[in-house]
Amino acid sequence: MRFAVLLLAGVLATPLSAQHPVPSSGQWLIDSSEEAGKVQLTVRYGDGRYSSNWGRDISMSELVGLTAAAMQGSGSPVQFRIVRSAGTLNCQGWFAGGKGSGHFTYEPNPDFAAQLAKRGITPAPSEWEQFEMTMANVGLEMVDELQRQGYDKPTGRELARMATHGVDLDYVKQLGAKGYRLKEPESLVRMRDHGVDPEFIEGLAGAGYKSLSAEQLVRMRDHGVDEEFIASVNNAGYKNLGTEDLVRMRDHGVDDDYIADMKEAGYTPANPEELVASRDHGVDAYYIRSLKQAGYGNLSLSELRRARDHGVTSQFISRVKARGYGTPSLEEVIRLKDRGL
Repeated sequence: MRFAVLLLAGVLATPLSAQHPVPSSGQWLIDSSEEAGKVQLTVRYGDGRYSSNWGRDISMSELVGLTAAAMQGSGSPVQFRIVRSAGTLNCQGWFAGGKGSGHFTYEPNPDFAAQLAKRGITPAPSEWEQFEMTMANVGLEMVDELQRQGYDKPTGRELARMATHGVDLDYVKQLGAKGYRLKEPESLVRMRDHGVDPEFIEGLAGAGYKSLSAEQLVRMRDHGVDEEFIASVNNAGYKNLGTEDLVRMRDHGVDDDYIADMKEAGYTPANPEELVASRDHGVDAYYIRSLKQAGYGNLSLSELRRARDHGVTSQFISRVKARGYGTPSLEEVIRLKDRGL
């Protein structure tokens, strides 16, 4: 589901006491969407000192009074409304070939606060928060859905925070359908902020990682562990790893290329943590080959890491041999390096 909010003046960081006046009007633009039955709606509003763009894909059914035929016209004027429980956008403008633009006026629902109060939502949202909820379509239906799913009762401010962070009715329903009923509304905000969406959950489930906790989902999303990364690790021979193993591998740069290079160099440890440690210590296929060419082949990964930690390189080994030491053991080479040879 496409979602984008551009708050050019830092609305999310604006204290309640310094919030901008609620705009009474603004501009709208509508374009086609990749999703069937939806259009891409962009709304712009501001007073010269402050401006904001808000955009997302919405269902055609939300455009009350606008027909598909009118949208495909050739510059014909249109009038329609976007009606939400927190307020209404009264729109007028023009459409041609499925694309339209024009102006809107904003009309808050005077009964909205009372309807929230009947549901136990107090204190009521501010006028600005109600406007934000109108824009994001967060309202009574959202409150009712949260109650059905057993969430703690949100405040008006929490509902507005959900609105500005992209937690809408569809998102709550989709997560609920996948078994994620998180009790605390703020948990929904956190998942949304970190990019955990139904598609990401489905991708992990398809890769064999089902019924993960909300925290596991957030952590994997934050660290770039997705279905593609899991597939690459599986193809390299490391299957059925735990989520933390995958996170560590991703964080430390142990990807399919590194695994393949190490395999070609003769190292395929059963425990991927060996690869993580080797990556951290700078042991790669190039380093391994350079020591082999210097006469130090068949070293274990722990020996390679120890050599790397002490600064043993093929150039240093050449210097050791040039000094008449022959071919000393790796430990002797390390001692010579430590002594400053």
